[in-house]
Amino acid sequence: MTNTKVLLPCEVDIDKCIALNSSFNGARLDLDKLSRLQESCVAINGDVLATVNFAQDANGLRIVKGTCEADLVLICQRCGEQYVEHVISKFNFTPDYEKAKACNIEQKYDFIDLENGMVNLYDLIEDGLILEIPTVPKHDEDDEACTRHGDQWEYGELDKEATTNPFAALASLKESLANKQ
Repeated sequence: MTNTKVLLPCEVDIDKCIALNSSFNGARLDLDKLSRLQESCVAINGDVLATVNFAQDANGLRIVKGTCEADLVLICQRCGEQYVEHVISKFNFTPDYEKAKACNIEQKYDFIDLENGMVNLYDLIEDGLILEIPTVPKHDEDDEACTRHGDQWEYGELDKEATTNPFAALASLKESLANKQ
């Protein structure tokens, strides 16, 4: 069976996309162009899918808005085994910082720089997905696939000396001093 999903273009002319009222729903990204994301995880399971809409808001700001999702294979920091984390990134960009600032709505948007009117969608989406990777990747608390779930937090073997009372030596010293008197 062939993949019938549309491939998201890497770079687009934002003004042309807005004029044409363009949108990409469920478009897949070329995994070969997501090298930073691939370096941030063990593997990418399946397709990275994005929904991207181009519009102009009521204030005249050019908007690139959408979501992206991917299934990333990460290493659980509890058990050291691989697991799949579903990450979703939502974005709301505009290249019109000055106009947004004048309207006092700059906090609503993330700002992007255009190069000759072009925006690199892959860089924006890749950044968002990388930021959604958990700082400490781990299975869910109740996931039975994790060999260290619940209260099993020790790793390796404990020394018998480490498990003895640390004040035992002090007690024996006190006892020997008491016997000398």
